[in-house]
Amino acid sequence: MEHTLNPILKNKKFAWLLLGISFALMVVENFLKTEWFIGTWHIVIYLLLLIPLAVMQWKSKLINPYIKWFFPLLLLMIWDMFYYSNELLQMVVPVIFYLLVVTLYLSSMQSVHSFYQTLLVSFELPWRGVAHLKSFFANLFIHGDDRQLYFRIGLALLITLPFMVVFISLLFSADTNFSSFITHLFDFNLGFKSRYLFTIPWYFFAYLLLFIYALSNHKDRTKITETNPLDMLIVGIFLGMINLLFTLFVALQLPFLFGEPNIPTDMNLAEFAREGFFQLMMVMGIVLLIFLFIMRRFKGEKIALILLSGLLVQTIIMGIVSLKKMYLYQSIKGATVMRYYVEWFDYFLLITLSLGVLFLVRKLAFSKLLNIVAILGLLSFAIVISLDVDYMVASHNIEKFKSNPSDLDKDAISRLSIDALPAIQGTDISIIYYNRTRDCSYTSNYHLGFCSKLKKYGTSHYKKYVYERYNPTKLTKEIKDVNAQ
Repeated sequence: MEHTLNPILKNKKFAWLLLGISFALMVVENFLKTEWFIGTWHIVIYLLLLIPLAVMQWKSKLINPYIKWFFPLLLLMIWDMFYYSNELLQMVVPVIFYLLVVTLYLSSMQSVHSFYQTLLVSFELPWRGVAHLKSFFANLFIHGDDRQLYFRIGLALLITLPFMVVFISLLFSADTNFSSFITHLFDFNLGFKSRYLFTIPWYFFAYLLLFIYALSNHKDRTKITETNPLDMLIVGIFLGMINLLFTLFVALQLPFLFGEPNIPTDMNLAEFAREGFFQLMMVMGIVLLIFLFIMRRFKGEKIALILLSGLLVQTIIMGIVSLKKMYLYQSIKGATVMRYYVEWFDYFLLITLSLGVLFLVRKLAFSKLLNIVAILGLLSFAIVISLDVDYMVASHNIEKFKSNPSDLDKDAISRLSIDALPAIQGTDISIIYYNRTRDCSYTSNYHLGFCSKLKKYGTSHYKKYVYERYNPTKLTKEIKDVNAQ
């Protein structure tokens, strides 16, 4: 089967748009963005990445009808990365954003029958990088009438650029505000680095090839493949034994679920509460995967229906036990970012498993189940990244231990991001940063949430960590003081 590039790539305006965006991305990646923080130029990169996809959607050239529903999520991710400073938004979400954008590009020109398929990458176009570039540029630089057009554009640039350099130099020297604005806006790193020999062509051609390949990756995925039924003897033994094990475990949890916990003699209440909620969450995740695997080949068999329903119901009870333990532990030790994330993921699993029971009883199509799970997952992700989790942790713990300040873990709060700064006003707690912080006067470092909070609350509660060297004299004196007491 012959695979050709998308005819829209022969449109010179669109082709030059892809070239311009690839070049702009290369410049920003190499010379403008900061390497340590999410700043303004990162946001520019994210927006530039979306332009070809948005143009194709606006021109109704995308085959996949579900791509448009992802734009609100992508814009929300960009906003949250530019406003919140917690580790999830600064370290994890940027990676997820890139992966999601690449996935959407690769599935944008494919016909699908369900929403969830958009998130499953399928490669139809054979990968021939050099051949794709050669075909793209051959269409771009066709000899003939266009030669005169390109000559005129080149001549215009040749005349204009020297004048631009002269005028910028003169205006730069004429006004301090203008020179300061330009310097802070374009914080170029023009010092030669050997890695530029690799990174400059890499970024340019990587982004250009992504656009060329993805927009030509046509495939018809509307056909629903019929699956063979599972062996009910194997499924029955497998699910039956797991159900028996879960029944024994759930029976032992009922006293805790409906009454007071039965704490072993060698364990205190906090240790009892901490034990198990991570493991139970993993059990819920594994059961969800088992359920989806069996549902894919489920043909309405009664034994599978009964055993799967029992398995899901018992797993839901385990999830409730896990949540109760989490609440108990937080009531003793307070909240942390990880405890909130685990709690919220537990809610997601409980809702998904409950929907699984509903789909089993109603005998709804498997594709609809996958659509619901995918939509629920994306909505849950959007809600979680939009919550100011560091502020929630700090404010919750400060309020909780207000009557017993000695029990408050101030060190844990001080290690939160600057998002917690509003919550610690009026306390003796300071947010501690290590090594580097932002200079908000430079565009590359500017972050809306960080800089606005720093401007509003100042630096009295935002301080650099000071490393104290080992001092044997001081240590000896402290030991003598202790012995004297």
